[in-house]
Amino acid sequence: MYWEFMVPAAGIIMLLLAVTAVISLSRQKNLAPGIRFLCLLGILGFPVLGPAVWFFHRFRDRRARPLDASESAGINSSRAANRR
Repeated sequence: MYWEFMVPAAGIIMLLLAVTAVISLSRQKNLAPGIRFLCLLGILGFPVLGPAVWFFHRFRDRRARPLDASESAGINSSRAANRR
């Protein structure tokens, strides 16, 4: 019935996810070249699971990293403004 449209749409979504994950991977400066290559193989080898794992890793990595001084100053000033 609608399979003629849903299958290509799912393919386009998978392609966009993979391209976005590869671009995100290429912007990572703190990864060793070997690890970057293995991540690239995972993203391209597993078109749905690879990008999902990469984005989950990025989300977890951002939440685990400590704030630098400029970020913590912005948070403290916004908290003070909210108390008023």
